[in-house]
Amino acid sequence: MPSIIKPYTLLAALVALNASGQSLSKEITVDKDVVPQEREASRMVLTPKLVLPAIQQKSLRWSDRGVAAPVSPTVATLPPAAYASSITPSPYRGYVMAGYFPAFQLGVSAGYKLIKTDNSDLNVWMQYDGSSVKRKAPFNSGKKIGYYLPDKGKTTYNTQDVGVGVGGSHTFAGVGTLSGRVAYDLSSFNLPTLISKGFNQNVNRFDIDLGWQAQAGAFDYSVNLGYDYFHLSKVKDESITTNDFADNTRRATILDLSSRNEKTLSASFSGRYAISEFWHVGADIDFTDTDRSAGENIFEVVSGTWPDDSENFNGPYISHEGLKYGLDDVGYNITEMHPYLRWKNDNLIVKAGVGIQIAGGDCGSNRVRPDLRVDWTPSASFAIWGQLNDRRVNMQTLGDLYDRNRYVGRDCNAGPMLDKLHVEGGIVIGPFAGASIELWGSYGRVSSYYTPAVISLPQGNVGSLNSGVSESLFSPYFTIGQYMVIDNFTDVSYGAAFNYDYRDIASLRISWEGAPQEFDRGNINSLDRARSVFAATLGVHPINPLDISLGYTVRSGRCLYGIKPDYPGLFNPFEYRKYSLGTAASLDLGATWRFSDRFNVWGTVENLLNRDWQIVYGIPNKGVTGLVGVSYRF
Repeated sequence: MPSIIKPYTLLAALVALNASGQSLSKEITVDKDVVPQEREASRMVLTPKLVLPAIQQKSLRWSDRGVAAPVSPTVATLPPAAYASSITPSPYRGYVMAGYFPAFQLGVSAGYKLIKTDNSDLNVWMQYDGSSVKRKAPFNSGKKIGYYLPDKGKTTYNTQDVGVGVGGSHTFAGVGTLSGRVAYDLSSFNLPTLISKGFNQNVNRFDIDLGWQAQAGAFDYSVNLGYDYFHLSKVKDESITTNDFADNTRRATILDLSSRNEKTLSASFSGRYAISEFWHVGADIDFTDTDRSAGENIFEVVSGTWPDDSENFNGPYISHEGLKYGLDDVGYNITEMHPYLRWKNDNLIVKAGVGIQIAGGDCGSNRVRPDLRVDWTPSASFAIWGQLNDRRVNMQTLGDLYDRNRYVGRDCNAGPMLDKLHVEGGIVIGPFAGASIELWGSYGRVSSYYTPAVISLPQGNVGSLNSGVSESLFSPYFTIGQYMVIDNFTDVSYGAAFNYDYRDIASLRISWEGAPQEFDRGNINSLDRARSVFAATLGVHPINPLDISLGYTVRSGRCLYGIKPDYPGLFNPFEYRKYSLGTAASLDLGATWRFSDRFNVWGTVENLLNRDWQIVYGIPNKGVTGLVGVSYRF
């Protein structure tokens, strides 16, 4: 033990008057043991301590997964006006986009927020898309009977599409949110045929949507109402072609097509109650009613020897053939109810319920079937999902068919496509170092599937279908724009995809999807009945203001089926034939340069290699399409 010695000296000065003058002093030494003690250090609190409140985890509604197989577009269009749909509030009130591409393709889109507050918004928008493209008609030799077109066998496609709308919402604090939308769309376009320049027609469409969303404690719900009016204009067309036949005959085409009107009313309710953190009970109810007007169509092809300036087709003719038929008015409605019980934890979601379909009008019988959906995510790099049924009815209205392809479906009296069975599932592996793999497949059976068709007619007079046995010269005219219904269609598709993201510099996706190609088996999402669809997209962000996208899509084995009456014999079955539409291979390029947060320049070009194929039978694709333009936010 260490020892510390400290001297203490006591000094005393005494003032004495004695003569000796002696001072007094004494030295004292004290020994003491001192033991050092180490105290625990404590950090000084120099910064404030942040205490966060407990967070209540919310779960978003999950939606059905699907892999669409879109048909190649007929013309490049600008994105829909969706200014108000951004999750991140925008500091700008308006936007405008405009693009042009030769020979003539023009697109303009604009929108503005009239009201912009924390609780309310009111938006207006407009969009215009126009194009004029000339292409060589399929099967055209310039002189072949039944396939003749003027202008050296070329046909011109003109389209003009205009849309305007207004929409908004208001949130009542502590109560709910009311939203609404009103939109009007006008489309004007021509429908070329295999033996004439075709005819022009207009589509008028008017939509109203209202919605209410609210939450009361553990119960949240939404109510939506919708009305859609679809009008296809009347067509009255008489034209005469200048054919260079050996007998100097000429051909006249006469069309008298009734207008079509369709009104669709829809209402839906979706509600969910949280029993606990893991259990929910809910129900989805949908009602749709569609009414379609009646009509009558007359197609005629007349051959004669009229003078070049003649417009009188009622004179003597060499041959006269065609078709006259009526279209009945159609009305049908579907009520769907899907009550369910849902359970979830951190890795598993199970939704089980019952699907009930109540049919009214001209659309079949009622159905009751089980609904099941399972999503399992055991780790952040693996997920598997599957569902049994749980898919809504496809109403197949004229508006739906027009949205799929404007050149098909004018004379279709389609009804709803009801699922008899639907099974779908998939696996997601990854991401690992930015890479992931997807696998999926589906199988089902539907009551009635409407698909584009080729319908060949025998020779005969107007109003007659069975007065001859040979294929009519008029048939190629009638084939364009026709649908046929296939009952008990088997819906099958399967596919895989590879994804890779390299930081925020590049992203790659390569996918393949296949489907059988039989008369009554295929992919209902594929209008062109493609047997194989390969797609690769690459997005590159090399420097901050520049984005580049490159895509290549190949749709092979494209076809449609045709019906040809097999005469003579009234009760003979129909004969089905397959018609190739050609492989659709499109190389696409897009780029955007952002000069500022407000202003950028962009461009898109589709089908850079200018490949030829048919969109549907007799309608060629439009070659190289695209838009190059600017966008500005203000």
